[in-house]
Amino acid sequence: MANNATKSSLKPKLQKAKAKFFSTYYSNPAKDLKIIVVTGDNGREIVAHYLQEIIKNRDAKTGLILDPQSTSSLYKDLYHVWRTGADYVVITTQAHALANHLFYGMPIYAAILTDTQAEQPSVMTSEISATDAKAILFNKEPVFSILSRENPNYDIFAKFPSKTATLSYGRDRNADLRINRSKVYKVGTEANITFKGESYDVATYVTSEDAVNYMAAAALTAAAMDFSSDFIVDGISNYEPQA
Repeated sequence: MANNATKSSLKPKLQKAKAKFFSTYYSNPAKDLKIIVVTGDNGREIVAHYLQEIIKNRDAKTGLILDPQSTSSLYKDLYHVWRTGADYVVITTQAHALANHLFYGMPIYAAILTDTQAEQPSVMTSEISATDAKAILFNKEPVFSILSRENPNYDIFAKFPSKTATLSYGRDRNADLRINRSKVYKVGTEANITFKGESYDVATYVTSEDAVNYMAAAALTAAAMDFSSDFIVDGISNYEPQA
């Protein structure tokens, strides 16, 4: 137990050293980017693609980084996005990467959790639970935190402070973005959502009931960033999943 505790205490120190080195080596690309991080056991890539499409309507050079596994690869990819002149980058991440403090010292613009259910027993890191690993992201005080109101661990994540707002989505009447109704078709899914008194329909080529929550997560994040409903509707509908 003592050895495990020692290893755990060393991780942030080691990650801090790596982050400083690679940030300097790659000209500190994070300083000019609004970094949006999406985590969750399921749906994080779909939500990231929705957000990329929404933001592309305003910033055609928006970056997308899927599940980076090391500090060096993360900063290398950030550097390439930064060189394009993009303002935003959307990054997906797994729980084990968060447990390894992959984003140590990095400013987070929006942190998004796609989970609507408790973590599965198989989704664990070697030392801490996936919930605790994901909590590391929300403990970084992002500008916005986006959570599912239906997640059984909602109260755990919602307790962490955000710079501007912690917002929730779901069918629950207390959700900031409420899912009013939805329908799944053979070739897609649609839903009606309400945020701050405005109701509108969103639709996707993704066919599943889960896609309703993924659309809601992306829509709430974009709305929090002051994207209009037109941008949101068009962006979500523009994403075409690969066969």
